[in-house]
Amino acid sequence: MRDLPHIMNFRDLGGMATSDGYIIKPRKLYRCAALGATDANERALLAGYYNVGTVIDLRTGLERNSDPDPDLPGVTHLEVPLMPVSALSITLEDYNWQELLRGTWSPDLYDACALYRKMVSPAMAPRWHQIFQVLLEAGDQAVLWHCTNGKDRTGVVAAVVLLALGIPEETVLADYMDSNSGLADYRAKILQDARDRGVEPSMTHRMGPLLEARYEHIAAAIEAIDKNFGDFAGFLEDVCGVGLAEEDTLRSIFLQ
Repeated sequence: MRDLPHIMNFRDLGGMATSDGYIIKPRKLYRCAALGATDANERALLAGYYNVGTVIDLRTGLERNSDPDPDLPGVTHLEVPLMPVSALSITLEDYNWQELLRGTWSPDLYDACALYRKMVSPAMAPRWHQIFQVLLEAGDQAVLWHCTNGKDRTGVVAAVVLLALGIPEETVLADYMDSNSGLADYRAKILQDARDRGVEPSMTHRMGPLLEARYEHIAAAIEAIDKNFGDFAGFLEDVCGVGLAEEDTLRSIFLQ
């Protein structure tokens, strides 16, 4: 967004069409990367023009402490960590430079598909309940969720919310993959930083894919939902606490 230059990978999910002909209302659902670099004008825009009522921070406490969200006037902030701190890796801005240089860590050790499956596991039910409770109580205000880069945790939440609203899976996957354009400059900067710090070329080549949105990552989450809950409706009810009545409420709030 031109008026939000200090927020990476920001997008409004408004305008996406459901399978039955409705569309998501504009300025109701936002996804992005961390908000810590925003200036006063951007913060005012989020609370004003963008009508944000609640910010859901999906990061761990470690990440929040190192780069806290700014206070937004009249906006509620909710902390909903969607992965354990032990899962932090290069994709989450914890670059692991020292470990890379010492040879004690390798990007080959990072299993993104396993991480995505973990985010939609039954153990995460309390987190998903929190997220959907915010959505169900949004009223006429918007909800914004973010992690550090707005790709992994933010992407999974976006996929689940969009599917819950009836957006076709191909549209959901396209939105997930859009993070590659939203983070292109950032990815190039990190890889150049790694080269400048002396990381071996073969290692930086293997680091690159960890900084990308990849179909197989989000597909792992969707497949885990089908495997563990039978279908998406089962996941919504068992893990998110969303039944038919709640689905109708979500549609009335976010669709037109």
